[in-house]
Amino acid sequence: MLAALFLLMQYMVSAKAGLVNYVDGQANVRVHDQIVAGAPVETGPQSHVELLLNPGSFLRIGENSTVVLDSVELSKIAVRIVQGAVLIEAGDIDKQIPIRVTTGHLQALIVSSGTYRFSDGTALVLDGKLRTADNSTTVKKGHQIAVLAEGYTVSSIIGRPNGELDLWSDQRSAALAKANALAYRDRSRGNVYSFGYPYWDIYSNRSSWIYSPFLTGFTFIPRGGYRSYYGYRFVSIATFAGVSAFTTHPWGSGASPRPQHPTVVSGSRSGAGSGGGQQTGSGGGFGRGRAPGSSGGFGGGRPMGAGHGGGTRGVGHGGHR
Repeated sequence: MLAALFLLMQYMVSAKAGLVNYVDGQANVRVHDQIVAGAPVETGPQSHVELLLNPGSFLRIGENSTVVLDSVELSKIAVRIVQGAVLIEAGDIDKQIPIRVTTGHLQALIVSSGTYRFSDGTALVLDGKLRTADNSTTVKKGHQIAVLAEGYTVSSIIGRPNGELDLWSDQRSAALAKANALAYRDRSRGNVYSFGYPYWDIYSNRSSWIYSPFLTGFTFIPRGGYRSYYGYRFVSIATFAGVSAFTTHPWGSGASPRPQHPTVVSGSRSGAGSGGGQQTGSGGGFGRGRAPGSSGGFGGGRPMGAGHGGGTRGVGHGGHR
């Protein structure tokens, strides 16, 4: 039954954007809800929500915010900010199918991996590159764009944003990188459950979601080396899979390499302690050299109380607020 649940969740994140990956505090959604197009996601004071977009891209919603996904199709993801602020960490973007974001009168397209902050008709490119929807203006790392009566205005970002959303996003990125490193460690040691780590969905030339029992949510495996804006490294698919993960079909004959499903074995869950100490995976992993702080903790993600106006604040898996 549990295996079927994991497979269903894997299908959900592979088919649509909008799965709720984490809830911190008061929100009108719960962890593992699938957001439908047009439905608002709302947060209360000192509360946050993380949604999955395309594999490797996370939408993080700040406090007192309302956000709508106008489209959850992976080929045309569209995010609209009704109120408040969001951060998008995009670990992998196909520029042919960018993520569309609307805030106020600004419509922007995320066309490169990076980290982006949107609020009140303004977009900050902390890392990466975006274009306006009319393709008239490109904004690069370290710059911001806003819409004025006379048109677009682009300027340099002064200082690094350090508001509550920015700090929480840093903590989430740390927790996701740690989960990626722990998954790699368990993969290399053979201490994994086949239904917990569905490796057979990751053997392609693209990034992939992977369910983490430690987070009770998803982290991702990038198709190439990825180091987040916050300084955390993620183990790539090539490193993650390894030569031994494939069958011995002769590659030179034109046969595609196919993964062998990992064996179901029991194994230690060490390394998931309180607050999450430093854990380094070979070839990448949790590379910032510090544990994620409180409020994100180890990333957590047990279902929280629904309802915009109430509910108990969520406690991360190994952290607290």
